[in-house]
Amino acid sequence: MLHTTTPSPLNPLGLKGAGEGGTIPAIAALLSAVENALAPFGVRVAEAPLTPERIVALVGEAARGRTR
Repeated sequence: MLHTTTPSPLNPLGLKGAGEGGTIPAIAALLSAVENALAPFGVRVAEAPLTPERIVALVGEAARGRTR
């Protein structure tokens, strides 16, 4: 198997794909922040995406005693 190195012309170091790792935990952090903000309402966030409509539904479910 042949390995070819081709530096990126877009930055001075020629690095590629070095910045994506920092974005992975961002969604989990946002979901956790929303869950913390809605904790007084008994809301538990268990899945993404978290749309405004989904937040309203989660608050309604928590008010009715149904959580996921």
